[in-house]
Amino acid sequence: MLLALMAAGTACGAFILLNQRLPNPFQHYYAVNGAFPTAAGVVAGLGEPVTVAGVRVGQITGTSLRDGQAIIHMEIDPAQLAHLYRDAHAELVPNTPLKDMEVDIAPGDRAAGILPAGATIPVGQTLSPIDSDELLSALDADTRAWLQSLISSLGEGTAGRGPDIRALFRALGPTAAQTRQISALLSARRSELARIVHNLGVLTRAIQGKDGQLRETVRAGSQAIGALGGQSAALRAAIARLPGTLARARQTLADLVPFAQVLGPTATSLEPIARSLPATLRDARTVFEGAALLPLQEIRPFVRASAPLTRALPPLGRNLRVEVPDLIKAFKVLAYSTNELAYNPGGGNPGFLYWLAWFAHNANSFISTSDANGPVWRTVLIASCRGLRTLPAGPVLEQVFGTTFGCG
Repeated sequence: MLLALMAAGTACGAFILLNQRLPNPFQHYYAVNGAFPTAAGVVAGLGEPVTVAGVRVGQITGTSLRDGQAIIHMEIDPAQLAHLYRDAHAELVPNTPLKDMEVDIAPGDRAAGILPAGATIPVGQTLSPIDSDELLSALDADTRAWLQSLISSLGEGTAGRGPDIRALFRALGPTAAQTRQISALLSARRSELARIVHNLGVLTRAIQGKDGQLRETVRAGSQAIGALGGQSAALRAAIARLPGTLARARQTLADLVPFAQVLGPTATSLEPIARSLPATLRDARTVFEGAALLPLQEIRPFVRASAPLTRALPPLGRNLRVEVPDLIKAFKVLAYSTNELAYNPGGGNPGFLYWLAWFAHNANSFISTSDANGPVWRTVLIASCRGLRTLPAGPVLEQVFGTTFGCG
């Protein structure tokens, strides 16, 4: 338990010390210096960062003075930034309102060459923040007095006007939003214009080797336009008739909507006919081939002989219309009865046809004995003594047959 507590305490202490900027002997850094006009606000040992595009790549380790210039010493993590180049720029900027400073570096271009470790970025490639007091101290007395009076007048003019200024900014909100929208549209238009110029360049390079074809296209276009110019009267008349034609076409299309709605189901209903059409055509061909063999000279006598029969067909048709429904009902009953007899429900019940065969077999055995008067029915009466005694006709049967049936 003591060893575990010691190990946990050591790990926690190491973690705290590493996060408190304790130098890590296993971490490798390379040193870079930057010459700045001033290093005001830079305090070594606080871990003030060195960043590239907002990403921390190292820290400030100290400051020194050389030839009247402030030299800021920095350590860079090679895992975050492998190299700086000779045209690198550095800017000292405040990180917080309390002037916690940081150095923001632009690494430079590879073509300028690598900046050696320990080298210094010259003062011409660095910037330092300018405080307001330094700006005012650079002005002469008259300009400073005029600026002070301007600021005092501005304070007097805006005293007690906070709600008005707030209302002004609120009123400027829609204008600012529209201005942003216009700026976005202009930016998009600029991108589209650049794309158009690029595409035009690609198109121009593509047609450089097609001069002859381009000339022929222009000549053909000129001829086509000339031909159209010669038909200006006809074109004018066609354009004058175009509105009426479009109106009639619109009305026609509107009238076609119900037809189109019915056309789909109709086509679906015609699918069975279409599938049976090839077989019908083959049969019709056979009929036509057979009709060609008929004795055409005898068709007229056949028609004259058939005329009396055709006159008798209408009464027959009327009688059939009366009788056919009853006949259809009779056949439906017959079909139902046949289906009921032939139905096999399963589950140990084979259906009526099976039992009908058994009935025929048992009936044949039942009347298999006969005498001179014809077939004799065979019967067997099975009853118990108690059953016979409980019957009302039991004593009568004993008297008739003269026996107690062995039930004494």
